[in-house]
Amino acid sequence: MAFKSIRSRLTAWYILLLGLILILFSVFLNYFLSKRLYESVDNSLTVSATVVATSAVMKFNRSTLSGLDQIFEQFTGAGNLNKFYRIYDGSGNVGSRSNNIDASKFPLSQIAYADALKGANSYETFLVDGKFPIRVITMPILREKKLVNLVQVGTSLEAVQETLSNLRIFLFTAVPSVLVFATLFARFLARRALKPISKIIQTARDIGQGQELSQRIPVFKVQDELGQLALTFNEMMDRLENSFAQMRQFSSDASHELRTPLTVLQGQNELVLSKPRDPKEYQEVIISNLEEISYMSKVLEDLFVLSRSDENQILLNCKPMDLRDLVEEVCKHAEVLAGDKDISIVIAFLESVTINGDEVRLRQMVWNILHNGIKYTQPGGELKVSLLEEAGFALLSIQDTGIGIPEKDLPSIFDRFYRVDKARSRDEGGSGLGLSICKHIAEAHKGKIEVESKLGIGTRFKIRIPSTTSRGTNEHH
Repeated sequence: MAFKSIRSRLTAWYILLLGLILILFSVFLNYFLSKRLYESVDNSLTVSATVVATSAVMKFNRSTLSGLDQIFEQFTGAGNLNKFYRIYDGSGNVGSRSNNIDASKFPLSQIAYADALKGANSYETFLVDGKFPIRVITMPILREKKLVNLVQVGTSLEAVQETLSNLRIFLFTAVPSVLVFATLFARFLARRALKPISKIIQTARDIGQGQELSQRIPVFKVQDELGQLALTFNEMMDRLENSFAQMRQFSSDASHELRTPLTVLQGQNELVLSKPRDPKEYQEVIISNLEEISYMSKVLEDLFVLSRSDENQILLNCKPMDLRDLVEEVCKHAEVLAGDKDISIVIAFLESVTINGDEVRLRQMVWNILHNGIKYTQPGGELKVSLLEEAGFALLSIQDTGIGIPEKDLPSIFDRFYRVDKARSRDEGGSGLGLSICKHIAEAHKGKIEVESKLGIGTRFKIRIPSTTSRGTNEHH
């Protein structure tokens, strides 16, 4: 049966692993306990055989060791085989034995006799009457490297086998019981542990079906992996909701920006075609139409640049360049536009800073900011430009004495189509995309752009681009 849910798979893997561990534990426990019990029996037999061998040697020396039979009889119960002993002579004939065993029950084996001739002890297991297991040690007694006696001591293994049998019964009963209990407990734990995931799934399904982008998953108090998953999901939904809001706003602004010039084109053409006109009037309408077409082309071009930047497809033709030369050149071109409004461009300080950049894009960025400053600076004002190297960055500062930007609008001025003064945007010829493009150009060069402004005082843009001047100096040295 295929396990489709994570809960079932986790439970199955847990039970499988636990079952394997318990089985291995049971096998090793039975093996080592059995080995230990048999070793204990063999040690006990060795001690007993040593006692009997000592008695036999003392008897051979004409000394007596009384009470040997009594020592073994105290281990013997009625109808029970416990410890017994037998003493053979060197030819393998029984010389003496305890009274509780018959020698015919199990004769001396050829293997034990061969080991005895070599002077080695041997251990064997026999069945008496086909059902009573006994363990027997055969110990040789040597005199001048010649076998003079054989001592056999045996004991019943019923207690050992009963102990091992009880252990196996316990294991066969306990292991399945533990596995059944563990299965129930594992399913309970898995259900409890994965309950937050069910909430996440349900929330995601609700969002997907109802498009309720504002819905969020409750954040759990315990900040474990599931809590982090919920936080990550909520953060993703925040970004997604913002992206959809920006997309809707972008679509609305873009359609508005393109609808206005199209409306102007349609109105002017309908008006000029309503009746015969002088050639001069036709010429004026055509010139106006060209201006509107030029404006729409600029908007579409800017939108194309921004769309490519969103997909990280802006291809920069970067090469080492001195940013000072570029800034000087753009400022000279901007002086012509600034002169028409009686605005002066002041070069405060320009330091030679080498960067790795795209000259065309950087020129576009600097020109957009200068043009923006000229557009919102009153006649008689000024723009102050400075460039220096600071902490491994080329810092370009452009400060104007214009009308300034309200503090509440500062976080949004780099958004597309955002304008502080909506009414003046078309009159000033702006599309609201210039600063967005500047931001993307700076970031494409691994830099950033910042703005500071006060109403009635002016605005200052600061652009930071990584510098290669200090690295080049170090390599030269």
